[in-house]
Amino acid sequence: MKNSIGSAKKIAISIMALGFSQAALSESNLNISGWVNEGMVYYDDGVDSDTFQTTDNGTTLNSRITFSASADVPNTSMKAGMEIILEPNQSSETPLLFSSQSASGGSGAGDTIGTLGKSIYLEGSWGKVTMGLQSMPTDNIAVLADPSGTLWTQISPLFRFNGFTIQGLGAGATNTVWGSFAQCLATPGLGIGIDCNGIYRKGFRYDLPQLAEGLNIAVGFANDEIYDIAAKYTTDVSGLKVMLHGGYAINVGNGGANVGGSQSETFQVQVGVMDAGTGLFGTLAYQNESSDDAAANSGDDTDAYHLKFGIKKKWIDLGDTAISVQYASYKDQFGMGGGGITGSDLTRSGVALNQNFGPSLVVYLTYEKLSLDVDCNSAACSAAYDGAKDLDSVILGGTFFF
Repeated sequence: MKNSIGSAKKIAISIMALGFSQAALSESNLNISGWVNEGMVYYDDGVDSDTFQTTDNGTTLNSRITFSASADVPNTSMKAGMEIILEPNQSSETPLLFSSQSASGGSGAGDTIGTLGKSIYLEGSWGKVTMGLQSMPTDNIAVLADPSGTLWTQISPLFRFNGFTIQGLGAGATNTVWGSFAQCLATPGLGIGIDCNGIYRKGFRYDLPQLAEGLNIAVGFANDEIYDIAAKYTTDVSGLKVMLHGGYAINVGNGGANVGGSQSETFQVQVGVMDAGTGLFGTLAYQNESSDDAAANSGDDTDAYHLKFGIKKKWIDLGDTAISVQYASYKDQFGMGGGGITGSDLTRSGVALNQNFGPSLVVYLTYEKLSLDVDCNSAACSAAYDGAKDLDSVILGGTFFF
């Protein structure tokens, strides 16, 4: 009898759920969008070289699938919706590309799919509130002010090769991979140099109603006492498109833990311009991070910037072609360091070619060089880091948007 009652309850619940689902489907719409990003990579780290195929770029730029839906709220002018973002990642890789030279490219046994974000929202004339695992206001704030759209070849964060071993280091070196000289304070353990609050977090976000044409402001709160605010402004002046983004984040929870600190503050700004007539464009991104109560001689006050300029024109009928160069510097992001490190400068330079084939496909070729300079207060430290070899890479890749 108990089993019969239990079965009846399950059937009733299933029927109710089906009814709600059918009602929701009749009132809302479901969209599927995203992109697939793949690359063929060649690298030379000064000791070894190799070529392999892999997903290119890092989290939020590599392949993703977004499911989104929205529906009008009855008898109001409001709208509700949801978003779920999935990322196919090679199982042998970190979320930020290659875990090491030996693990790069994977075994060919297949990918895993992870959940990047899942959230619900409600919006109206008063603005928009979003709750769940999501992109917070200062995520990508020093990344997306780029009117050229050439993000998959040259971008301010250090997404490529940050897990690779730096060759040529001597005995006693404590920081041995490239990402260990691009450490974030807002997100301890993240070695990308810029966009240091740029991970999806569980929290609450409020986007204010547009205060002026082209101006958007948002504030957020994420778990473990992480607060941020960001503003984005876009305008067009006589054919010159200008984008200006800026944001501030404070992590009272575990900010600066990698330097022994009690909290961290992150300030970021990026400006991007593009002239419609000539196709000339440029971007400049800057980030400063600091941490309170950090350990002595740690990287508790860091600066990073990224500069890119180029030209994007439709020289052939296939689509727009873009040629650009970049230079980036990630200063004093060595974390606890140790062994006599007093300062560091990881530099990144390169040139890239993007060819668009309509709105859905871009094929690119990019060259990058990573170099390292370390300041020391002891002979042992100098011996450990003075021999650091450059890392050179060439990547032929493509991104298909759907």
